[in-house]
Amino acid sequence: MKFLIVTLLIFFLAVWAGVKIAADPGYALFAYQHWTLQMPLWVAGALLVLGFILLHNLVLLIRGTGALAKKFRIWRKQHRLNVSHRLTKNGLRELAEGKWASAEALLVKATQHNNSPLINYLAAARAAQEQGADNRRDEYLRMAHVSTPDSELAIGLTQAQLQFNQKQLEHCLATLRHMQHLDPQNKYVLKMLKKLYQELNDWNGILELLPELRKRKVISADALAELEKQAYYELMLQLGKSAGPQQLDNLWQRTPRNLKRDSQLLQLYTARLMTLQRNDEAEQIIKDALKTDWHPELVRLYGLLPASQSAKQLETAEGWLKQYGNSAILLLTLGRLCLRNHLWGQARQFFESALDLEPNAELYAEFGRLLEHVGQAQDAMEKYRQGLLSTTVTVAF
Repeated sequence: MKFLIVTLLIFFLAVWAGVKIAADPGYALFAYQHWTLQMPLWVAGALLVLGFILLHNLVLLIRGTGALAKKFRIWRKQHRLNVSHRLTKNGLRELAEGKWASAEALLVKATQHNNSPLINYLAAARAAQEQGADNRRDEYLRMAHVSTPDSELAIGLTQAQLQFNQKQLEHCLATLRHMQHLDPQNKYVLKMLKKLYQELNDWNGILELLPELRKRKVISADALAELEKQAYYELMLQLGKSAGPQQLDNLWQRTPRNLKRDSQLLQLYTARLMTLQRNDEAEQIIKDALKTDWHPELVRLYGLLPASQSAKQLETAEGWLKQYGNSAILLLTLGRLCLRNHLWGQARQFFESALDLEPNAELYAEFGRLLEHVGQAQDAMEKYRQGLLSTTVTVAF
């Protein structure tokens, strides 16, 4: 309906204009210097309208061409991004499949039109390392830092992991310490440091790290307690038999009170004291420990402990027999103490009782030594033979 009304209106306007033009066409005169141009007024008007229309369409055409060029640029950029994403995806797949060379090539090529090439460079660094190309690995890590300088922590952690895998442990330590300086609360940095210190057998480093591991709750309380125990145990082992008294005392003073009651640590510390011929101290530690808890290895060490009052030693061990009952290790210790006190018959009884409970090479050897001492060489040889046939036990402290 509206279209019909507009059409009729235009028709009537055209008729009205035609009548007016026919009655008085008028004219338009244009003059420039010595040039003049005269035409009917309606022709001038028609040319003006036509010129406006042409100019308008020309403007639209120019704008459309600019918009088309802009759309083309956007399309080309998006196309390059799509290509980059496809190359990255394929490169990561090749990396996961262990195809290091092709993965590296795809990942690096994808960085050409990638606004965020960090992942590409980090993955390419791993691919390069797997090919033994440490120089290319370090170059990719450098380029990752240049392209994304605000991702220093992510780049550093990747570098540390790659260095650790390559057994470049000292370099890895330097990298991780720098990362810890950047972000002291980062749990992953602390966890990697723990793993690295264990790999380096740097148990003092572990002890220095323990407060942060505990504060940040990096590992469970049970794992933390086990790690602390292992650290002191390994430090005690590292002292070795040649350690001086001051070194041993310093380490024992540092040891937490709860760990001083640990069976393994007590055994190792007591053995170190015996090596230094501090036998009275070793004996007192064993007796104090066995007042409340049963420690088989400490009982065994007690039988090997030289003491000035062997009769009192035997009396103490007999008290343990009443307190804790029969056990092969205690009977072996009692037999050894009887040998030291020249109680050959009692020693034999203890060794025989121990063999009934748990035969082993160490026990057969002691029994053979007793028999050899009392002149029963043939029986002694038989015990030695039986000991060789049994499970070998290494006696070392």
